[in-house]
Amino acid sequence: MIIPKDPIERQQLYEDLVRQCFASRFQRFDTYQTLRNFYLFGSADSKGAPYNKIFESVDTLSSFIYSPDSARFSIHLGTTHVKEDVYKAEALGKEVADQWRMSKTNLRFGLGVKWALVYGCMIVKARWERTGARTHLVEPHQFGVLREDVIELEDQEAFAMAYSITESELERTLEGNPRQASIMKRVREGGGGSETLTFSEGLTRLVLGGPVGGVTGSVALGATSGAGGAIDGGMGNQRGAYDYVPRVEAPLVNMIELYVWNDEEHDYQMVTIASPNIVIYDRIQVGGVQGAPNFEIIRPEENLYDYFWGDSYVARLCWLQDWRTERTLGIRRMENLEADPPMVGTGLGGISEEKMTALRGPGGRLAMAAPTGKIDVLHPQVPEDLYKSIDRIDQMFDGMAGIGHVLQGKGESGVRSRGQADLMARIGSARPKERALSVEESAAGLATLMLRLVQDHSPQRFQVAIPGKPEPLTFIAEQFTKDYEVKVDAHSASPIFVEDRKKDAEELHKMGVIDGDTVLEMFDPPNVQQLKAKFEVIKKERAAQAQQQAAAGASHGGHHGKAK
Repeated sequence: MIIPKDPIERQQLYEDLVRQCFASRFQRFDTYQTLRNFYLFGSADSKGAPYNKIFESVDTLSSFIYSPDSARFSIHLGTTHVKEDVYKAEALGKEVADQWRMSKTNLRFGLGVKWALVYGCMIVKARWERTGARTHLVEPHQFGVLREDVIELEDQEAFAMAYSITESELERTLEGNPRQASIMKRVREGGGGSETLTFSEGLTRLVLGGPVGGVTGSVALGATSGAGGAIDGGMGNQRGAYDYVPRVEAPLVNMIELYVWNDEEHDYQMVTIASPNIVIYDRIQVGGVQGAPNFEIIRPEENLYDYFWGDSYVARLCWLQDWRTERTLGIRRMENLEADPPMVGTGLGGISEEKMTALRGPGGRLAMAAPTGKIDVLHPQVPEDLYKSIDRIDQMFDGMAGIGHVLQGKGESGVRSRGQADLMARIGSARPKERALSVEESAAGLATLMLRLVQDHSPQRFQVAIPGKPEPLTFIAEQFTKDYEVKVDAHSASPIFVEDRKKDAEELHKMGVIDGDTVLEMFDPPNVQQLKAKFEVIKKERAAQAQQQAAAGASHGGHHGKAK
């Protein structure tokens, strides 16, 4: 995109791009609000359900497709690398893993996977701050793209991110800027926080009876209908609903970071705008990687090829959750009627309501003068298989997740051996593996971005030993090739692949292809560095014993030779 030189035309272009990128923002926010409530509370509002099966399903599925403590990375080199890059790649692969853990990206990415199942996608922003790479989660309603029919962020000419900061933080970031006083004055006069999108304040409430993403039955139902909505019990009726939304009393300023591809610079123009439409900075992006967006998209459900915001897993569960809540409340009513059945009195005379109230009390008795008077107890007919319908609904939840009984550690009829169970688990894990591979690609993309940040910004020196050279090679990350990509090593980001990786390690070790150090890395047990150090001692002891045995054998053979 050609960015105009004229300041007025430039300002107009930026305003138009922001408007176009955020065209669907408020509409999507309404949908995300309802999806969030279904995930956290099991209903379209925050009143909750007796049992939130959606939360359980998302929690279980996310634990199958990503594990924050097992992901390891390796560097795949392109065709233009030199021989020394092979040895440098090992050291930089460890650096990526360190950055991933020290920045707590491993935990943050796992949280992003969960909420991507809720919303359809989540965005992770990576940038270099002081001495390391930092990552931040961005909700999809705080992000916008120029073309929603293009799913790859690298193919977008422009995209924008909205966020809020306090006035004092904005003032601190403007220290040394000659326009600081005028910018702060315009921000305060313009009401910089008037358009803030939050899940509780600052936006006209959505109509809770509206559908969720094509699921026309996912509505907030009242207690009279017995599904979702205001349920008789739970947190929803205890002094108001608790919605897990943070309250900030400090005055906030709405900010926008607009990224526009600059054809002349072959990089993104990064425009920082404060409400109301005050351009603070207009420069080539800082703190990022030249020529690449500083964001990675997480989409576990890769079902749509022409919609940037992805497919929400939770949206497909809303019908089932409403149905389950309705059945649960119906069963509860039937059980209450069985414990305290209704009574009908005929021929009581007098004030029958007071007599029936007295009769239903503890030790209540009733004397009737009329010979035809009687009390009928209406015992409800409670089916023996009352909970079978809920079990069927739960099976539908498992079907949506693609997680059968074997994967959940439950028994399966007809399975008599461990080998048969392992085979069924392999076959049954096909659908979760597909999601895990999609998440793995996002993790690899984010790790690649973090390593490129290290190359562009880190002065840290690395050392590697090169066979045939007496001295180790010292280098900085910038001296490593740019022709590479970081991969998740051996599918280690997902627990589904753990046993496969261990079996591969065992087979490769038996074949003599890998040594004990590599086996430890592939098994990734606790205290792996200490185990490697101990293994070095064991190897030296074994080598010494082998030398002693060889010397003893040679000496024994020499004595026999003399005897002859």
